[in-house]
Amino acid sequence: MAWGLPIAIYLFLAGAGAGAFLCAVGAEIYSRHTFKPLVHSGTLISGPMVALGMPFLIYDLGMGKVEPWRIFFLFFGNPSSIMSWGAWIISAFVTVSLTLGFLELDFHETWPWLEKRKLHHPKLYRRLSFIKQIMTPIHNAIEPYRVKLLIAGTVLALATTVYTGLLIGIVNSVPLWNSAILPVLFMDSALSTGLAAAVVYAVVQPIEERRLLAHHFFSLNQIHSLMIVIEVLFIFSWLLLSANSSNAANESVHMLMFGNLSLLFWIGIAFFGILDPILIYIYEVLLGKPLMAYGMIVSDGSVLVGGFILRYLALSAAVPVVLF
Repeated sequence: MAWGLPIAIYLFLAGAGAGAFLCAVGAEIYSRHTFKPLVHSGTLISGPMVALGMPFLIYDLGMGKVEPWRIFFLFFGNPSSIMSWGAWIISAFVTVSLTLGFLELDFHETWPWLEKRKLHHPKLYRRLSFIKQIMTPIHNAIEPYRVKLLIAGTVLALATTVYTGLLIGIVNSVPLWNSAILPVLFMDSALSTGLAAAVVYAVVQPIEERRLLAHHFFSLNQIHSLMIVIEVLFIFSWLLLSANSSNAANESVHMLMFGNLSLLFWIGIAFFGILDPILIYIYEVLLGKPLMAYGMIVSDGSVLVGGFILRYLALSAAVPVVLF
């Protein structure tokens, strides 16, 4: 395997973080009031998720261990490199999404969690109150630019989701990766895992936030079901076309479905990523009412597991073309 676990983590976090942002934007366009918890959670987690993935890329490339200044070569070393483009796109996206996440913090109202510490932790309360006092004018100064930041963030998030597929899709020496379907598959998976991450984060929020979103779990799950069905079609097309493209790609597909990676493929992708959430959503339809919070955590948690394993197996099953 040319790239290992760190790159799989990097691709997963970058895709899911950008996907969470796009889902938050979609929910805001449809109705911010109705889907406020989803908008809030998707915006808050997107920047940190993508930022958390960057160290894994740097670690895998060997930069920053002995010669920290070599990290700058990721940005300036080869301007025509897709990895260099990605570094700039992701850095810009993290900056924009963290700024929007900061704007999601309501500085105009009292924070209940802060007020609870007033009696028992007076020193901590005074320090946090002082920080809030400093941050409020900064928040107010940035707030008028929120719409422009959302537009910029949407463009950068779309670029990030496509980039996670292009990063390996342009490698001509690995037929399994060198497919036009892979970037689209990774983009759909990014939206699916992003929605799952945003819902899981929203579900573990305070009870009033959870109740507001619970009324719309049903419609969210129908949208998510459609994403998963589309993902199944992309995975099937990707593997079918790859199996018939070259001997190396055929070997990769055989490794995934019947070889040493088959257990992870059938359990991780087929069961956790596809079957488990779909069965839970079907049960919800038959039940005729939204799932409880723990049901959402199980179904969307399965999607996250499947999304990560998809990227890990795509890297692990790489069989390069042998040149004589």
